[in-house]
Amino acid sequence: MDDWNLIRTSDGKVGWVLTRPLSMAIPDEVAQYAEGHRITSYFPLGQVYDDDQVKNNWLWTTIIKGGQPYEFDSFRVFVWSLRHHRYETAYIQRNVIGHYPVQVINSGSMPSFSVVLEGQDGHLYRETYSFDSYRIHMVARNLYDPAAKSSAQQLASNGSAPEQPNAKVSWYAKLKDRVQRFLR
Repeated sequence: MDDWNLIRTSDGKVGWVLTRPLSMAIPDEVAQYAEGHRITSYFPLGQVYDDDQVKNNWLWTTIIKGGQPYEFDSFRVFVWSLRHHRYETAYIQRNVIGHYPVQVINSGSMPSFSVVLEGQDGHLYRETYSFDSYRIHMVARNLYDPAAKSSAQQLASNGSAPEQPNAKVSWYAKLKDRVQRFLR
C-alpha cells in the first residue's frame, strides 16, 4: 500500500499526491537529523539572526515507516544555536501515535504549536506547547474531537444545529468520507 499526502501549492491549489516521490523543502542542515525516518510535516517557529544569516527554528513530525493508521510517530523542535552556529534539538518526543492537524501559531514573541496524540486510553488529545527561545513547555492537554470542529463549522455555515450521530464513527470512516467529498 502507498501513502498519499494532501498538499497545497503556493498559488493555493489543493490536491492529493503519492508520498513516495515527494521531497520536503526543509534545509539540508536540518534534514540530516531525520535518522532514516520520513519527514511528514515541518513548520518554521520564528527566526534567529546570527550575524548576517537568518535561520528558522523548526518543528517537524516524522514516521519510521509508511502505511500506518496514523501520520507521525515522533515530533521534534530544532533551534539555531548562536553559540555553536548549528541546529540543535530543543525538544523531542518519540513513540507517539500522532494525527493531523498539527497547528502552529507564530504570532507574538512566543510561538506555540499543538499536536494531536493518541493517549494510552485510546482517546485523542490536543497537546499545546509554547516555544520560548530554547525552551518548550506543554501548556495544555485537552480531549480532541475532530467531529466537534466540523459540527461547529456546519452550524456556522448553515445556521442550524448539526445532526447528532447515533453511533461513534471510526476515524477511517471519517477520513474515507472526507476524501470522497473532496474528490466529488
